[in-house]
Amino acid sequence: MGRCNRVHNEETLGTASWKSLDEGALPEGRVRDAYFARKKALTLYLRGAGESEIRSATGVGLSEVVRLLKTRCLLIHQDGEVWGWRALVPWQRISDYQRKTEIIVDKFGYGAVGALNATLNEHPGLREKFRKRILSAGTIRRISEIKRNKYDHWRWFLDQLRQLGYERDNKWPFNTKRLGYSSICTHIARVLREEPEAAALVTGGSEAKKKLLSGDGVDRPVQRVFERVEMDAHKLDGRFSVLLPQPTGGYVQKIVHRLWVIVILEVISRCVLGYHFSMRKEVSKTDVLRAIKTALTRWKRPPISFGEHAYLSGANLPSGDSEDFVGVCWDQTSVDGALAETCKPVIRVLADAVGSELIQPKNSFSARRSKDDRPFIETFFRTLGTRGFQKISNTTGGKPSDKRGRNPEEIALTSQFQIEYARELLTVLIANYNATPHSSLGSRSPLEYLRFRVRQLDQPLRYADPTTVADIVSFRKQCIVRGGFQQGRRPFINFAHGRYTNDVLAQRHDLVGQKIWVINHIEDDSRIVRASTLGGQSLGLLRVSAPWNKLPHSLEVRTAIASYISQGKLQVAAGHDAVEAFVNYSEQQTDKKLPVHPAYLEARRILVDVAEAVTEQSMLHVANERLPAEVPVSNAHSRHRKGASSHSGSSSLKRRLPAPRKAANK
Repeated sequence: MGRCNRVHNEETLGTASWKSLDEGALPEGRVRDAYFARKKALTLYLRGAGESEIRSATGVGLSEVVRLLKTRCLLIHQDGEVWGWRALVPWQRISDYQRKTEIIVDKFGYGAVGALNATLNEHPGLREKFRKRILSAGTIRRISEIKRNKYDHWRWFLDQLRQLGYERDNKWPFNTKRLGYSSICTHIARVLREEPEAAALVTGGSEAKKKLLSGDGVDRPVQRVFERVEMDAHKLDGRFSVLLPQPTGGYVQKIVHRLWVIVILEVISRCVLGYHFSMRKEVSKTDVLRAIKTALTRWKRPPISFGEHAYLSGANLPSGDSEDFVGVCWDQTSVDGALAETCKPVIRVLADAVGSELIQPKNSFSARRSKDDRPFIETFFRTLGTRGFQKISNTTGGKPSDKRGRNPEEIALTSQFQIEYARELLTVLIANYNATPHSSLGSRSPLEYLRFRVRQLDQPLRYADPTTVADIVSFRKQCIVRGGFQQGRRPFINFAHGRYTNDVLAQRHDLVGQKIWVINHIEDDSRIVRASTLGGQSLGLLRVSAPWNKLPHSLEVRTAIASYISQGKLQVAAGHDAVEAFVNYSEQQTDKKLPVHPAYLEARRILVDVAEAVTEQSMLHVANERLPAEVPVSNAHSRHRKGASSHSGSSSLKRRLPAPRKAANK
């Protein structure tokens, strides 16, 4: 028998892309037999078979095949695709029941099947109005009802029907016992299912909608270690103080309001690769670069002053745990919208030094995605709070109610919980986290799981060039060579408010008026810089002249001090050091209620780091040993310590830190 030419065939309908059914799940018997008969009949029909051939092979008539195709298979499923083969399962409802007869409710309450849908079909304007109401979440810009439950929707719908005369004419639902409550609730649930994004906003708010859109990371699968890291900044939940030495002896406390930590976490192992503790008001590009540099260099576990057994067994960062992890690179760096803006200048460093691309929010730098878009580092920050800073009485908590009547600032002042302690506590918490068993890692610690997964790699790890890593936080600028024999001055350059030269540059009168490269390559000491010609020929190390040549300091500190000098707030006498003068000035501003200037905190940190590198001891530990234990702590009103040694500005590196004291636990 010949085949018929039809408008619809397998090619025009794209049956090859129809979603298939799990045919093995169909029950044996009538359902299974009817499904396969329908599928074979439809296949024959689309291939051009006639009615007699289809009926002979399957027992299904041609009119039934056409009905199945038009009224079932070609309907749109909830997933946005056609029902296809899935619609051939018998006795399966794939669309709402459409009532064709008049609604007559008997004395027992039966006879109203499909009544709601029939009513909405009769009033399409009411259907759309009701749908918009269900999916409306109110607004944060004006007074509105932000959350409506099913009961409120039901009452509203009844009011609309009353206005149409349904109650007066005793029509459904006013002729039923429960006034159609169950049917209306079922309709509300269906509308919410059909619009999941709007439903998430209605039921869970903006965060639920963001979470629905971003998911939990499963759409961005990572297969191997060091394929992706997550990087973010977190403000520590606490108030901390800094003790400022006084010229007359003793110390005065001031509150430090903002402390940040920038963390880089490897996704597969959940292991923290590196971090940076920042005392700025906001996270900067330099903070991000320092976190990256920490992750790529050898980490040495610092001594802790507040306890001999603070570290767990095996607590470490990967680069401190094994030589194999020193300088290991990763492929992708995932950040959120807030940090992406800061990371704009970091993109090139990631590409050149690490060989990593920056993954950021799709819409814009300013758009902040859900916390679940980077689930692992957000979980780590929650752990950091619950295991550490939120357990101490000077914590501000994750929300205002967490204070529970406490005054974190007063506690920080009374207990003298200094930023040096916050820095040490942060170090211990991160190192211990890497050594703590994790349930999702098969009860292995992140470090153990990292070693385990590295052994399974079928390709070697990538390593960064040590020279490139050393220059990650460096600052490069072209400067014009000044001076020359015409002025009777040896050649020099002006760089970052300072004058630099050396014996090599002093003899290069041929470079006067030309530009050379100047590189600040030591991140915490800008007294020395590298110099080279534009062609790359080295000019050696240049040293800065007074007043910047005595105490080590960073470019950020120098910029802040230069600003103070230009504004007339600070004066530096001839022969004196500008950093020392700034430190003295900051420590004398104790009566002002403003928080400590971040530049002072940075200068203080650099001086302490240099002293610890020279002595190979913790300055907090040294202070504890030197200061008598019986020296009384000042009260919150005087905020003054007596009996301490007098302060000498000319011996900043040797200045004794006050004895640190920990805050009491909750």
